[in-house]
Amino acid sequence: MDMFEKIERTRHFGESFLLWLWYHSVMDDTLFYLSDQTSLALAIDNQMTLEAKLAEAEKSVLSGGAPAESQEAYEGLRQGKIVSQAKLRVQRDEKEWVFVFVASSMSISGLKIPALMTKADDEKLYERQALIEEIDGLMRGLYEKFLSVRLDAKAWKTEKDNIHSWMVRQGQDAD
Repeated sequence: MDMFEKIERTRHFGESFLLWLWYHSVMDDTLFYLSDQTSLALAIDNQMTLEAKLAEAEKSVLSGGAPAESQEAYEGLRQGKIVSQAKLRVQRDEKEWVFVFVASSMSISGLKIPALMTKADDEKLYERQALIEEIDGLMRGLYEKFLSVRLDAKAWKTEKDNIHSWMVRQGQDAD
């Protein structure tokens, strides 16, 4: 199997990961603990996109306020749409990053890093690089945590059932 086939076979992992992040950001009050005991806060910010898997033209772009808590978001899930991208806000200590996470490519775009503390121009480059590497490490840590559940059949069945119950419950609460 070549690399492109592997990518296509696992593309849905990004969609599941983003849904898992949404679920846990709501259920765990935005608090996440990574395997190395690092803690961070993650929330869906002011934008998310839901798409129908079979009909690409069927897309809902939700923005403003708290789209992840909207009736439209839960209705989209009930209709079988997947979260294809979302603007995430990640906080660790006094640092905050905001970016769009694209599920299909597991990529980050429009990254806004925390304010730089150094004054010297040559040090700013290194600080920016360190902040980019830090958010990359945090997202990798979250993905590692997700995979530890996703690749364990029993744990994933329980997690899927919990997520499904949450989706149904949220949809009913919105009615």
